[in-house]
Amino acid sequence: MRSSSGRSLEPVSCATGIYLQPQEGETLFMAAKLFFESLKEYRGEYFVEYQPPVSANQFANLALVFHEDQIPDNLSDIMSQELQYWLAKYPVPIMICAGDSTDSFVKPKESDADSFLVGWLDPKTKAVVSSWKLDELTKFNEEHPFQGDWRSIYTDVPCRTQEEVRAQANERLQAQRRHVLALKGFLILWLAVIPAAWALLQYFGPVWLGVLVVLYSLYQAFQKWREIMGLRRPSARETEKAEKQRKMEHYYYHCERNPAGFAALKADNLEKEIREETRKEAADLARMSKKNAEP
Repeated sequence: MRSSSGRSLEPVSCATGIYLQPQEGETLFMAAKLFFESLKEYRGEYFVEYQPPVSANQFANLALVFHEDQIPDNLSDIMSQELQYWLAKYPVPIMICAGDSTDSFVKPKESDADSFLVGWLDPKTKAVVSSWKLDELTKFNEEHPFQGDWRSIYTDVPCRTQEEVRAQANERLQAQRRHVLALKGFLILWLAVIPAAWALLQYFGPVWLGVLVVLYSLYQAFQKWREIMGLRRPSARETEKAEKQRKMEHYYYHCERNPAGFAALKADNLEKEIREETRKEAADLARMSKKNAEP
């Protein structure tokens, strides 16, 4: 497939849709002039995320996310209903896929070839045309490329231009640089300026100041002696820190002995985090949907 700029693009699938990926050495960002916000709606057993196309793309993406991992037997029918709904709302070619709470792809049919539902409006009759064959969407977009401005269709969807995205990125970069400079200044003050000033103060300061410094050093030595002899009870914070260090060394020892088990543990933890985030997002959407439904 080729973008409006003539670049060769390949469709890449993921749990939340299929996107156009440029060939090696090319950048899709330069071709994309508009960046729309995604739209999310709660459906109960699942929620949907609709992503309008960017300027280099010719179709929208829709992901059905089943946050409780209960995939219905009529998934293909649900996808068809969503296709009808979104084409009526935005007459833009669309590709639909489904996933579970871990962002894993769910196939509504037996083979990979018919797991993506695509659809569009017939240019003449305006009737909905759908297919489970991805190649048919590619063929339609090549025969009927969109030449207008996506903003004329997505009038209710916020978007940013490429220049706005760059300006916001530069603003965040400048803020990060200011933060780094402030942090460096604080570290220089704390680790260099203050110790040097303290050393000069001890050298040129009054005698009583030197006596205080010596007494403080002796106190520190006395506390260390008590700790070595077991006469000093560690504080709750010190006990917690020592226990944490002990656990880290214990876990590291076993992870080094079983790298494969450690990799499986990391994958399991990541899957758990993704599932929790997905369910939290579903709960937030449910609350928002309930609030919007109130009179």
